[in-house]
Amino acid sequence: MLYPLLVSTMAGVSTALGAVIVILRKGISDDGMAFSQGFAAGVMLTVSLADIIPESFGKYYVYMNGINALKAVTSLFVAGWIMGWAVSGIATGERKYNDDRLVSAKRMAAVTTAVMILHNLPEGVLTFFTSAENTGMGLKMALAVALHNIPEGMAIAAPVWYASGSKLKAFAQAFGAGMAEPLGGVILFLIMHQYITTAFLNGIMPVVAGVMCQTAVCELIPNSVEISNIKHTLCGIISGISVMSIGLLLF
Repeated sequence: MLYPLLVSTMAGVSTALGAVIVILRKGISDDGMAFSQGFAAGVMLTVSLADIIPESFGKYYVYMNGINALKAVTSLFVAGWIMGWAVSGIATGERKYNDDRLVSAKRMAAVTTAVMILHNLPEGVLTFFTSAENTGMGLKMALAVALHNIPEGMAIAAPVWYASGSKLKAFAQAFGAGMAEPLGGVILFLIMHQYITTAFLNGIMPVVAGVMCQTAVCELIPNSVEISNIKHTLCGIISGISVMSIGLLLF
């Protein structure tokens, strides 16, 4: 159990490395914040549409024909989108009474962190279980997860630092989100290891992708445009897509 714990912890700690990259800067302007929110959206869209969805489809395709596999993944994705929309509706209601940019940034920091934790939990379980069964495959998966956790840490830290002005809070929140990986792995392994299957985890991931895409399209991008302008938002989106794509291609 020690090896899977170390491997999943390594993957989770890389989220904090992303926070370090952000807080090494002197500060975050409105333009920088807009770029960061666009960057977070690009990261979420890429990991969802270029990684999670194709991988989930491929796993379903082993057990069913292409049409049924597509239906399964699409329905789970839509379920995740609806979940994200429900949470977004509550946040939007709060925004009507709080138009201040710092209040909006705090809300987006909370939403981004929550979504990343939701993503990291099943990812951590998968890394932990894989490492327990196959040390080599587990290490390879952990390296891949660690690489794409770095931009996720950047996406979390930027709005926290912008809203609070505290580098410590930005680092702590990114680190905490990253620790959802080993924590989720250990807890579920101890409590539910006899029930957790690859098929179960494969069913969770498209739901997570739906939540992430809803957050990116309906929350992060509009909020980014409000903070500054479309130019900085687009630059952030393109940068997020590029960085995450490189990470996915390398592993």
